[in-house]
Amino acid sequence: RRGYAPVLYMQSHCDVPSDRDRYVRELMKYIQVDSYGKCLHNRELPSERLRDTSTATTEDSEFMTFIARYKFHLALENAICEDYMTEKLWRPMHLGAVPVYRGSPAVRDWMPNNLSIILIDDFDSPQELANYLDFLDKNGEEYLKYLEYKNVGGIKNQFLLESLQRREWGVNDMTLPNYLNGFECFICDRENIRVKEEQEHKKSRGKIPAPRPRIAQFKHMGCPVPTPGFGSVEDLAEGDSWKEMWLQDYWQSLDQGEALTAMIHRNESHQGRFWDYMHEIFLKRTRQH
Repeated sequence: RRGYAPVLYMQSHCDVPSDRDRYVRELMKYIQVDSYGKCLHNRELPSERLRDTSTATTEDSEFMTFIARYKFHLALENAICEDYMTEKLWRPMHLGAVPVYRGSPAVRDWMPNNLSIILIDDFDSPQELANYLDFLDKNGEEYLKYLEYKNVGGIKNQFLLESLQRREWGVNDMTLPNYLNGFECFICDRENIRVKEEQEHKKSRGKIPAPRPRIAQFKHMGCPVPTPGFGSVEDLAEGDSWKEMWLQDYWQSLDQGEALTAMIHRNESHQGRFWDYMHEIFLKRTRQH
């Protein structure tokens, strides 16, 4: 690793809801971080080919080999949502690096064991996290504990093992459908069950209850109010671009979602009334505050 930092940051999508750059910028004050993307860029990729995004992608073998030299990969999701975990988490694990992660609150449920990733939110400050990364960087035995899950029998998470065993789709498994086809089959199976239950309800003339409606819940893909990547909203300067963009966007999108939900529940068919519902939601929220 001679000549390279212990920590890698690779992001070109800046100013996202999770405000990750603000946290990483503070972390950089306490530990060396090599940043190759457009966000907080401080180092160039080693070849012209890798720098050209039209020829090299994030799955490119040369790219993967290069970033595998880093012990720690900063893996901060675009948004902090319960059911949102991406390649930012899985890629370093695939390469044998340790993800330094911020994202889904449910991430622990899906890890191979209790010591396979470092959770940013387990630390009180970027400085405290930097101190821990520095400790692991200088203590090989402690660092390697984070990779023990790669050994035979190293996956201890029974929930993960049982979930993998139960699922009806696979990855690189010719005996099972891929996840897209598997999801389509799941939807089709559920719809067939619903249709059958409706038919039985009609035939019974009400003796058999109608199937209950299935409505998406917050846990399915809900995202809480965005918060600054470091510090509090009160600490942000007037005109802060993240504050003006993402907080406003969140509340506006929430109002739109509630307005559409109200229209569906009231069997509203005139799309021109959308803004009437939006105004109603706005007045309700204003009274609450």
